[in-house]
Amino acid sequence: MKHIIILIGAVFITSCATVGAVIDGGKDLTTSVIDSTVKTAGNITNSALEDVAAVVDTVAESTENIVDNVVDEVDAQTNELQEEEEEEKQEK
Repeated sequence: MKHIIILIGAVFITSCATVGAVIDGGKDLTTSVIDSTVKTAGNITNSALEDVAAVVDTVAESTENIVDNVVDEVDAQTNELQEEEEEEKQEK
């Protein structure tokens, strides 16, 4: 009878340890999945923001070049008009 009680106690203790290991393993797995998911989502978000920033920079640079070209062209044309006006004034 003593041996049966000891055997039942040993099985119960082993079962508790197994259940505890499964619970701990489940916690580790869950926290690892959540951690990986959050890190991945964060990396994707950062990459998307960097891509958007790169596109905005490219558009800004292109627009800046266009504006600079327009300013230079307008300046050149107004200089021509001013030179013509000065020539007309000098002729009079």
